Amino acid sequence: MGFLTKYRVPLLFVFGTVLYFCANIQRVAIPGAVFDELQMKWSLSASQVTSFGACFMYVYAVFQLFVGLFSDRYGGARVMAAGGLVFVLGSFLFALSDNYYLLCFGRLLTGLGASAFYLGLVAEAIRYFKRNYAIVISIIVMTGYAGGIVANAPFSFAVRMSGLRAVLTGVAVFTLAAYLFYLAAFREVRKPPVCRDVFFSPKKFLPIMKNRHNWHVFCFSAFNWGLYYSVQTVIGKKFLEDYCGISAGTAAVVLSVTSVISSVAGFVYAMGSRKLGDRRRPFCLLTGFMTFSVFLLLVLLTALDIRNGIPALLLFCLASTASLSSIVIPIIKETNDSQNTGTAVAFSNFMAYILVAIFGNLIGGVLNLFAPEHVGNRLVYSREAYLAVFGIMLFFAAGVLWWALHIRETGGGKAPLSEPRDPAGADGTPRKVR
Repeated sequence: MGFLTKYRVPLLFVFGTVLYFCANIQRVAIPGAVFDELQMKWSLSASQVTSFGACFMYVYAVFQLFVGLFSDRYGGARVMAAGGLVFVLGSFLFALSDNYYLLCFGRLLTGLGASAFYLGLVAEAIRYFKRNYAIVISIIVMTGYAGGIVANAPFSFAVRMSGLRAVLTGVAVFTLAAYLFYLAAFREVRKPPVCRDVFFSPKKFLPIMKNRHNWHVFCFSAFNWGLYYSVQTVIGKKFLEDYCGISAGTAAVVLSVTSVISSVAGFVYAMGSRKLGDRRRPFCLLTGFMTFSVFLLLVLLTALDIRNGIPALLLFCLASTASLSSIVIPIIKETNDSQNTGTAVAFSNFMAYILVAIFGNLIGGVLNLFAPEHVGNRLVYSREAYLAVFGIMLFFAAGVLWWALHIRETGGGKAPLSEPRDPAGADGTPRKVR
């Protein structure tokens, strides 16, 4: 117990990040990494398979709103402790069930529990690392996103070797072990007092929703993440197999590499912003142009029926600008009053993951419009099906670029946009920032 007492804070972050790592395995692997296995094992339609991801994402997204308020009131560590229990239960239920509705309920529990980890860690990082919280958050994200790496090639390989149920059960057991270690550190950490003046009211969201600049930031980051993550977790691997002719193992490796790139890119963005004097806008513009260009090229390649490995390279490019936490959270912190920061971050996360769920349902619905062809032991969708999917995504990618162009530079909080006036008026009088 002496070791736990001495290193209680680092251990809290280590095992909290391990739980976040497990949450990323669940988010990415189901259904994307094992789309065909899920479809064939229970004879499901494309929309039923994508519903597993949607069940997770909808509840994950909605509870981001509450987790932000819970973290403000009870502290991030307490929120993660409660969420971890639900997450463990959901992991075991999904691993051991055969009934479709129980499987969906297991995904709901898993999403509910997982919703606590990211914002809980962010709250604790801001509390313990006031000056370097952006770097700490980027390290947490980079480490947690390693779960996305494991959820593709290693997860797919393990399923081929041992079977889907054995692998899901193994992940659940590992999650339980991480949770027990987290509880051991949690008991030793001094928790902040409960802030009883933090109330759970929809009015908490009014100040952030009245800030017009917030909507540019929220929509930019949420649609960008929704597009990338729906490719990563729903359609990417199957598209590479069906359209590009890439083997299942190689496609899984490609998606693992995208997870590596995404996790490292977030850290690079944080360091690059610091090197540029805490400038954020150049990275927003880079992201907007990259996202639009990738989906434009995917549409063109599919329309021209060009089948090669280029889409894999485009997914790498998309991943390089996907992880925006180290840019978006500071912008939110610098453009909102301090008492609204946690709520604003929670709302940003809510939008991001509700869009992942919506895009997942949309992809499944579009694929259902096209009759798949039976090839061996899997269902293969046509070029027209994928062209329809990427055409819709291109429309939203154009929106990402538009919103990026409307994000203003905050310069590390030197001229916060939460202040209603801009002292740089040409006539010397303050004018409102719109």
